[in-house]
Amino acid sequence: MSAGWPPVLQRQVQVLVDQFLAGTGAAWIGIAGIDRLGVAGPASGTMRIGGRMEALGAHPVTEAFVWVQGSEPELWLDPRSTKYRDLFDEFARTRLGLAGRPRGDAWNIDHVFPKAAGALDGMTHVRALAIGAGGNQALGRTVEKAMKGRADDAPGRKVIRHATWMTIGKAAGYEGWESLPDSASAAGNAPGVRNLFAFLATRGITAPAGALEESLTSFTLTKIR
Repeated sequence: MSAGWPPVLQRQVQVLVDQFLAGTGAAWIGIAGIDRLGVAGPASGTMRIGGRMEALGAHPVTEAFVWVQGSEPELWLDPRSTKYRDLFDEFARTRLGLAGRPRGDAWNIDHVFPKAAGALDGMTHVRALAIGAGGNQALGRTVEKAMKGRADDAPGRKVIRHATWMTIGKAAGYEGWESLPDSASAAGNAPGVRNLFAFLATRGITAPAGALEESLTSFTLTKIR
């Protein structure tokens, strides 16, 4: 969440952070079917309290849709789509009041739940954000690479995916991931997790359970998928 980001993109990230820190399970980032939202098409009255599904222009809901949670729109995409940059461009123009998606090497259009693992795990849609390239690529070549490898071996069975502390670090710009997570030892993951939480603290994001949260996150990395 750099001070140089357009305010609307900072707000998109902040909404995800706020949903996550609320501890109510509101930080959804992947679904295996729009029926998981409690809808069969654009409608209101869903499982996510206060939200509704809307179309993104003329695109079929199977390809993309906008979820409006409160007053903030979220873009959801088929993880198999190769048009995700163009879809975000339309979202930025029609929903965020921007001239289009952010351009340049400093930015990535990110599948908040990684698209490769999402497709293998049977996700029909994953949430998308425009975030800093450094944080996205650091997590992508380490933690998300491990997630994809585990999905190759045995697809996951969850039908709803929620944000994790790694997700929040990626969105906030944490670039400190340097290696694949240790699958055998939570202790082996502890230094990286400690650095993640220290970085997040500099962004005003703190774990409610402190050291316990760090310990649980280190363990999660041994089996994250």
